[in-house]
Amino acid sequence: MFRKAKNIFLIGMLMFFFTACSPLTSTKQDYFKDKALESIVLQEIESEDGNLEEDDFASIKTLDASGSGISDINGIESLTSLNYLDVSGNDIVDLTPLLTLEKLSEVHLGDVYFTGDMDAPVWSVPEKLEEKGVEVNVRERLSFDEHDGPSEGVFYRIQKDNQTVYLLGSIHIGDQSLYPLHNQIEAAFEEADYLAVEIDIADVNEIEVSKTMMEKGMYTDGTVLSSVVSEKVFNEAAGHLSSLGLNEVMLDQFQPWFVSMILSEVALEKTNLTGKDGIDLHFLNRAKEKNIPIISLESVESQIASISSAPKEEQIASLEDMLDTFDIYEEELTQLIRLWRSGNIEVFSQLRQINQGSEQLAMDERDLLMTGQIEEFLNADERETYFIVVGSLHLAGKNSIVDLLENRGYTVEPHAEFRTN
Repeated sequence: MFRKAKNIFLIGMLMFFFTACSPLTSTKQDYFKDKALESIVLQEIESEDGNLEEDDFASIKTLDASGSGISDINGIESLTSLNYLDVSGNDIVDLTPLLTLEKLSEVHLGDVYFTGDMDAPVWSVPEKLEEKGVEVNVRERLSFDEHDGPSEGVFYRIQKDNQTVYLLGSIHIGDQSLYPLHNQIEAAFEEADYLAVEIDIADVNEIEVSKTMMEKGMYTDGTVLSSVVSEKVFNEAAGHLSSLGLNEVMLDQFQPWFVSMILSEVALEKTNLTGKDGIDLHFLNRAKEKNIPIISLESVESQIASISSAPKEEQIASLEDMLDTFDIYEEELTQLIRLWRSGNIEVFSQLRQINQGSEQLAMDERDLLMTGQIEEFLNADERETYFIVVGSLHLAGKNSIVDLLENRGYTVEPHAEFRTN
């Protein structure tokens, strides 16, 4: 027994000495876990022997590592002089190491996917980099799992004395995958004495709306679009809209927000999704069949005013975002449909947080006005039920209709709570 143990020990010692003395053993330090990233850095410093020395890192000020199969950027903090970085086209899980690069001024991240966790490093890091003054170029994407069973939707109930209000968050564009809806949503609608929506399209004069949008969407002070946006943005927009017969002279007359709307219509035409399958129209048609009154909570004019009043910088940013996502428009809408079907209110709340600036203020203002009308329904005391359909983001997060009603003392029950009652 002791002899066997001694042999094992001696073999172990021999292996130790062999390993320590072997000329095949590498003595270089591994600065990067990801060999693909290490290879890019080696190319940048033009290392011929494949060795990395810490002194070499200070010479790297720009690094193009796009589409290189990188999944881990740990070690990139060693590039202390890095000013410009392109890691687009890679599947990087954790972007946290970028926060240590004090001299970084511009970074290209490519597609970053939001899966429902706002605090995930891959999602939160770009925002933190922007707070540090870094120019972040990123295309924000959505990614959600398929939902099994009927659509849950964003659905609430409020009761006060003899009054009942159901709130259903809508997705305005869709396909038949939205249906069937959860049976309690359909049952709630059957109880309804009124349907309230943002706008009853049956009352809309399309000619007047088009006239108003053109008046609001065109420059009247001599400004032209090509002097407001970059040449790249103008040319991309012109390319997409040429199929409508819009030439560059015509395009030059339009404000950025209006161009964004036209582009979204063109992108939608390329998909299998339509407003006809959206939740709003579904219940508007049902209300007509049921012959119940339809109430508009807003007007077309007020919505156009809300969109068109955004500051120029935000209009340009929205146009750039529209162009960035033009080729993936259907995929992004499909992901929203998946989210809506799951009924994940928390994720909708997080998506609302993303909308900042005047867009957020405009939504807050609209929600305040709609909340006032809904409160009137609750206080009518006429033993009536109102079924209200508005965009899902109006019912999720801070300053939403739900939040405002709760702050005013109403008990707002999510679908998950009252459907078992």
